[in-house]
Amino acid sequence: MLVVFSSILFADVLVLFNYYGWLVKNVADGFVIPESWQVLQASASKWYVESTATQTKYELPTTLPLGTYKILENYLVSETGDMFTNTAFGLAKVLEKGKTENVLRLSEEADVLFRIPGSYRIYYSLKEDTLEQFFELKAPIEKAYVILSTAPDETRATTFNKMTLAQSVEALETSSAGRKIFVLGNMEGLDKGLNIKNKTVKVVRKDINRISLTYNYSYNWQAADYVVELKTDEELPAGELYVYGNILGYTVPIGLTQMPDLNKEGSVFISKSWQVFHSWTLTKSTKIGGRVYITGELNLKGHGLTKVVIQAKGISNLSISAGTIVKQLADYAEVELNVSGVAKISISFSYLID
Repeated sequence: MLVVFSSILFADVLVLFNYYGWLVKNVADGFVIPESWQVLQASASKWYVESTATQTKYELPTTLPLGTYKILENYLVSETGDMFTNTAFGLAKVLEKGKTENVLRLSEEADVLFRIPGSYRIYYSLKEDTLEQFFELKAPIEKAYVILSTAPDETRATTFNKMTLAQSVEALETSSAGRKIFVLGNMEGLDKGLNIKNKTVKVVRKDINRISLTYNYSYNWQAADYVVELKTDEELPAGELYVYGNILGYTVPIGLTQMPDLNKEGSVFISKSWQVFHSWTLTKSTKIGGRVYITGELNLKGHGLTKVVIQAKGISNLSISAGTIVKQLADYAEVELNVSGVAKISISFSYLID
């Protein structure tokens, strides 16, 4: 195993995945492996992990000073951090607790690959047509040369406490083995939880009220989904999205949602919408020759750009009394219109029986 980078980087190289990290670190024989670290590889010709145990050291005899104590496990702990416990020889002050350590034994100094606790979170802010991308990093080391390894459909639900804000830094982006790689470079404060503003992206934004038409039965008034369609020249991995709006001349956060992976374009569900409500009256459903023929009325009230989505197998003979059919595929159709007040649309189509 050989890792080669610029001579100006920190000695440790950390690759962060969603819920763990890989740390490449140069160590000598006798390195004490921190708890929860795991050795995966070493460049030494021979190596093994040795467990060593130490006994608890006490001070005897002792007396318990007056003061305030709390009980942790089998110990009394004073406000100053002194620990006391009962032994077979009476009350004793604990000088050093016994512990078991894992020690890495190496035939020579070597580069070692450790699996360590660690994670990253990607999140965004959307202000009008501006999308800002942030990284949140966590690892039990103070500093390292950091690389993020991401793949589509990976969940980023990790949350951290006690953040420190770092300066803006635009990561070098590349791809390897089907993964998108963000090379962040030298980072300090990883053990505290580090937030980094990576970049600002201009997007083409379209806010719509989306109705997924449930066409095979009648239903009463329901709120439409408020959806933001985004187009950009970039591939953006999924993450939490803070949505900002203009309130009385001020740009303020008004919602939080999950943005899916965007391959240069996609739609983000924001919430249910107060702008448009809809109901559907199914007036006719007839099965003929392996197809179902649907006729009904979609009732609308409210205001704003609205998109009606129909999903069915083998959609055909789509007819609408208002709006524009903006997309029609074999199993999917979209109808777009501007709602202002009250409207009624007659819709008919047929689809294949599964």
